[in-house]
Amino acid sequence: MNKNILLILIIVISTFAFAKFIWPPYLTNQGETYATINFKTLDENIQVKLYEENVLIKKYDKIKNGLVHLKLEKLRPNTKYTYEIITNDDYYKGYFNTKNDDKKRLRFIVYGDTRYYDKLHRMIIEKIIKENPEFVFNVGDMVENGNEIRYWNNFFNVIKGLNAFYYPVLGNHERNSKIYYEAFDLPVGGGEYNKRWYSFSYKNAHFVVLDSIISISSDLFEKQTKWLIKDLENNKDKNIIVFYHYPFWNNSAQVWRKQNTKLEEKWRPIFEKYNVKLVFNGHVHGYERFEKNGIVYITTGGGGAPFDKGTRKEFVPNTKKVVYGTLEYVIVEINDKSIKIIVKAVGESKNYSMYNVKPIDKLIDFIELK
Repeated sequence: MNKNILLILIIVISTFAFAKFIWPPYLTNQGETYATINFKTLDENIQVKLYEENVLIKKYDKIKNGLVHLKLEKLRPNTKYTYEIITNDDYYKGYFNTKNDDKKRLRFIVYGDTRYYDKLHRMIIEKIIKENPEFVFNVGDMVENGNEIRYWNNFFNVIKGLNAFYYPVLGNHERNSKIYYEAFDLPVGGGEYNKRWYSFSYKNAHFVVLDSIISISSDLFEKQTKWLIKDLENNKDKNIIVFYHYPFWNNSAQVWRKQNTKLEEKWRPIFEKYNVKLVFNGHVHGYERFEKNGIVYITTGGGGAPFDKGTRKEFVPNTKKVVYGTLEYVIVEINDKSIKIIVKAVGESKNYSMYNVKPIDKLIDFIELK
């Protein structure tokens, strides 16, 4: 058979295989004895098979089509599971690991501001898949408009094949959409559906996800801040890492980028009191690192949204590193002695154009916290 014809057939068959998955399977809410597999399909006769060491241990059927959140329970800690999803026309195979108590190594990835340039977002996802992290945080603005389902359809198709648990952060472009809350099964927190803000612990780290889009003068913001203080008070013995969308500071030349002094006044003293180690933000479409009073603040907004077009001539105080015009993601490795932060760029545009991005494989920042 002609090689070109064979290639076309493979592409057609592969496309058809995923045709009925409106949202291909993705993972959320990892635990020691549970995990959630999520997907959306209009197909009928859905069956999920769960394997441990290639042995079928459980079969799930009688699953209704639509948006499915299948919570797998009574699992074993520190165990790799493989799953298959079978419908009339579709087939998907993936895997995941349950939590373990090995404090010598924890590896996860942070990125954000993926918005609507799906080709560029996919460039990052393909690299993240190869990194094989335990989980991934997206620091917000995952889609262009959270109220429009078409953007979510594109988003979940872009991240297909990711065998890591996915943890989202609300950005301004999510618009506090009901679709966002329906899409993600998350740890219990507070606000709408008890997951507008949330937290969880794993090994010797504690992760806190906040909503910085809430008006600072509102009762809801005050409620969130009280929850934050209580949560940090209960986890003082861990490496605390915080995620929210709007950064305190930025060096963007875009005239609408402001310093969030009021947000800083509310939250920074709390972070310092409870010895927060790391803070991750998005919103600014570039990479920046700041350090103040022992806390490292990282903005990683190079997920595929239009690049901010350059920086100010004079950087704001606390600035340690600025890189604009790249697609990037941040690897965080935590062991019992240090926290390593490795930042990799997968694409670069010399003129800040989204239509002129060239693939690269480049280390753009590295620090180690003892």
